[in-house]
Amino acid sequence: MHSKNRLVIGLLFGLTVFGAVIGSAASLGGITTDGLGADAAIVAACDNDGVTTSYTTQYNATGSDGYKIKTVTVAGLANACDGNTIEVRLIGAGSASLETVNKTIENDAASTSTDLTFAGTTLAESVTGLHIVVSG
Repeated sequence: MHSKNRLVIGLLFGLTVFGAVIGSAASLGGITTDGLGADAAIVAACDNDGVTTSYTTQYNATGSDGYKIKTVTVAGLANACDGNTIEVRLIGAGSASLETVNKTIENDAASTSTDLTFAGTTLAESVTGLHIVVSG
């Protein structure tokens, strides 16, 4: 009887380990308009040809003194994006979110860019990228 219990316990342990390995290897899929997974992709867009960015800095001695991000300009926005909300997130090492600003894109057919004003607390040298989302 003792060996039967050991066999059952061994089988249960084996099935548990097998399930954990298979479960952790399963993909979350991708982001689609029908579902959510783990991926980075555009699922719908008011602007299909991309945008460009530029930024200005300002010296600020508060906290860690140095040149800090003051504004980010997002240019090349299609007029279809007017009135939508834009979010620009400053990204640092290890994909850390450093600072985020949101605003409504101006309704102006003559303009294809918008400026976002930051608090001036993020050192420019610590920014490794931007995440930009237009929603609405």
